[in-house]
Amino acid sequence: MPFAPLLAALLVTQVPEPPAEGAIVWQAPPGCPDRAALERAIAGRLGRVPTAQELALVGQIGRTSAGRYHLDLRLTVAGHTQTRALTTRQCAALVDAAALLSALALDPSAAAVDPALPVELEPSPEPPLPDEPIEPDPPAAQTAPPVEPTPPARPEPVDAPEPPPPAVVVDLAELTPSPPPPRRRPGGFLRLSGGFEVGALPRPTAGLDFATGVLWRRARLEFHGVYLGPQTEARGVNSVTVSLFAAGVQGCARLGRARLEFPLCGGFEMGGLRGEGRGPGARTGTGFWTAARVSAGVAWHFHRLLSLNFAVQGLLRLAAARFDLSDPDAPVRLFEPSPVSLRLLLGLEVRLGDPW
Repeated sequence: MPFAPLLAALLVTQVPEPPAEGAIVWQAPPGCPDRAALERAIAGRLGRVPTAQELALVGQIGRTSAGRYHLDLRLTVAGHTQTRALTTRQCAALVDAAALLSALALDPSAAAVDPALPVELEPSPEPPLPDEPIEPDPPAAQTAPPVEPTPPARPEPVDAPEPPPPAVVVDLAELTPSPPPPRRRPGGFLRLSGGFEVGALPRPTAGLDFATGVLWRRARLEFHGVYLGPQTEARGVNSVTVSLFAAGVQGCARLGRARLEFPLCGGFEMGGLRGEGRGPGARTGTGFWTAARVSAGVAWHFHRLLSLNFAVQGLLRLAAARFDLSDPDAPVRLFEPSPVSLRLLLGLEVRLGDPW
């Protein structure tokens, strides 16, 4: 047929270009970068904005049950399609990874492009296609077999390298061991107490107790000064008035919590019993006094610096002076302290730097 050679020539010289493979389709949950951010990231990596004929991208970001972000990505470049599945904690990292994969698929050297460089997001004009020579029509008299149209050669697909793993952000505070809590320094206190004593003097008497010392969180070391008011013992026309001055030390365990403290203490005291005699042959003198002491009490810390203290003290006499009336026939004993005595004290305490 006379139209066969002409049809063959037209098929050879007028092969249409393949249709555009698509554009960028991007689906992301609220809070994630949108399609415009992805296009800017691709342009930053590639150095220009790719056309729809160059790149077809379909990406969808979803949330996993663990709260991470998962990206299903499909890239089509020059008829070659590749898929990727990426998961990370930050949604923005998936946009960067998708941009890097797209740029590498279009241009393997795009990995060296700094994505921070400003890029105009206007579509770059496509370079004009070179003019292709058109074969002249063969003479009508010449017969030739029909020529099959040859599809245009497509470039070999370039496998994009695997994207680098997302950067792991490590908080230096997690790697640096926290410093140990500072050690609490011991504090101090001053306390003035008043109360009653039974057993050390001839009759129950009032007394004062002044204490100071060191406070630890669960222990006390206390130093005491004690004064017991004078009481009188009489035998006929003779009598003796006795008072007590002493100093002591004791250690305590601090039990309890919050505003209530229950100190349990043990120690000793030493001092002098002063007796003033009245009657024939009477005189005044001071004798030795020493006793072991145990106590239990309660302290109410009603203020950061102040406490109200109540204590019960038991004393065991170790050594004490005796007061006798001199008589040529037989000495008469006027007074001797009891082997055991008891004190009840109520006081106000000022605490400084207490680590309680």
